[in-house]
Amino acid sequence: MKKINYNKDTKKIFAIAMPLVFQQLFFQMQIYVDRAMLGHVNSEYFSAVGNATAPYFTVIAIIGAICGATTIFVSQNLGAKKISEARGYAECSFIGNSILPFIFFFLFFFFSDKLFLIMGVQSPILEHSISYLQILSFSLLIFGVETTAQSIIQGIGITKIIMIAGIIKNLLNIIFDYVLIFGKFGFPQLDIKGAAYATLISNLIAAPIIVIYVFKSAKVPFKMDLKNVFKVKWELYKNIIRIGLPAGFESSLWNIGNIIVISFLNLINIMSAGIYTLIFSFEMLPNIIYMGFARSTLTLVGQKTGEKNHKLAISIGFRCMWIALIICAAISVIFLVFKNSLLSLFTNDQVMIQSAAQFMLIICITMFPRSINNVIGLGIQGMGDTKWMLYGQIFGTTLVVFISYILIFVAGFGMIGLFITFLIDETIRSIINVVRFMKGREFFGLKPFEGVVDNKTED
Repeated sequence: MKKINYNKDTKKIFAIAMPLVFQQLFFQMQIYVDRAMLGHVNSEYFSAVGNATAPYFTVIAIIGAICGATTIFVSQNLGAKKISEARGYAECSFIGNSILPFIFFFLFFFFSDKLFLIMGVQSPILEHSISYLQILSFSLLIFGVETTAQSIIQGIGITKIIMIAGIIKNLLNIIFDYVLIFGKFGFPQLDIKGAAYATLISNLIAAPIIVIYVFKSAKVPFKMDLKNVFKVKWELYKNIIRIGLPAGFESSLWNIGNIIVISFLNLINIMSAGIYTLIFSFEMLPNIIYMGFARSTLTLVGQKTGEKNHKLAISIGFRCMWIALIICAAISVIFLVFKNSLLSLFTNDQVMIQSAAQFMLIICITMFPRSINNVIGLGIQGMGDTKWMLYGQIFGTTLVVFISYILIFVAGFGMIGLFITFLIDETIRSIINVVRFMKGREFFGLKPFEGVVDNKTED
C-alpha cells in the first residue's frame, strides 16, 4: 500500500475543484441576474421559469449523469495507466451521449404544452412556460457533445478550461439578458422569451471552446481521432451505458420527484411554485460551490480506484465531505442574517419575500445532509458503483412524494411540509451513504464492487 501524502492529495482536490467552483459561481450569478430581471418585470415569471426549468434540468441531469460514466472510465483507466482504453472511451462517448439530448429536444419542442398540463400549470403561467422551454430546448442539440468534452476533461483532472468557458458563457448570458428582456440597443422587449434566447445564444457561443480544447490541447494525455469519434465503438459504449444508466436514472428520479412536488405546489395556489423557485435559487448557492469538490471526489476516487489504492480513495472522499460541510456552515450564517435583503434582490413582491423568508432556517439545516449525499455519492460512483446510488434515490423519491403529499394536504402543513420531507429524506440517505462509502457494500450483505477497470471493458 502506497503511503498517503495528505498535503499533495489535498492540493489535487483544490486544483480540480476550484475552477469548477468559480465556473458554477458565475453560472449561479447568471441565474440570479436572470431571475432578478424577470422578477422585477413580472413576479409571475418566477412560476413560469420554475415550471419550465424543472423538466429541462431533469433532462440535463440525466445526460450529465450518463456522461459522468465517461469521467469514471477515463479516470479509472488513466489511474491504471491504460491510456489507449481511456482514449477509446472518450472517443466513443461523443455520438452516444448525443442521442438522448436529440430525443428530448423533439419532445420539448413539440409536446411541452401537454407536459405542463400534466403538471397542472395554469394560464397565464402556462403560456409563459411553453415559450420559455421551447426556445431553451434548442440548447440540447449541442449539450451532449459539450458535456462529453467536459466529462473527459474532468476524468483527466484538468478543469481550468471548464471555468474559462463557463465564465464566458455566463457573462454573455447576462449581457443578452439585459438586451433581450428589456429591449435595449434597438432590440424588441421580449420579457421571458428574451431570457430563454439569451441562454440559448450564450450556450451556442461557448460550447465550442470546450470541444476544441479536448481535441487540440497538449495537456490531454491522449490524442483523439475525429474519424474514430464518428465510427463509434459501440462495444465500448455499451459499458458507458452499463455504468451511466443507473446514474442517469438516479438523477432523473430526483428531478421527477421535484416535478411531482411542483405539481403539488400548483394545486395550493398559482404562486406557490414561484415561491419554491425563489427559495430553490438560494438552495443552489451552497450546492454549486461544494459540487466542485464533489466532482473532484469523482475524479480522484476514480483514479485511486484504478490504482487499487482504496484507502486513499476513501480518505479523499471524506476530506471533500468536510470541506463541503464547512462551506454549508458559512453560507447558512449569511442566509439567516441577510435573508430578507437577499430575497428582495429578486423581486419587490413583499408577500413573496415574506413567504420565502420563513423557510430559510429549515433550508439551512437541510443543506448539510444534502452536501454529504452529493459528495459521498459521487465518491461511490467514482468507485464504479452507480447502482447503489440509484437504489438510494428510488427510496428517496418514493419517500419524498409520499410523505410530502401527506404533510402538505392530509396534515395541512402546506409548503413547510415539503421542506420537512426534504430534510427527512436527505438525512436518512446521508447516513446510509457514509456507512456504505466507509465500510463497503459487503457491510450491507452485498458483493464487493472493485471498480470498472477490474471488470471486462471490451468485448
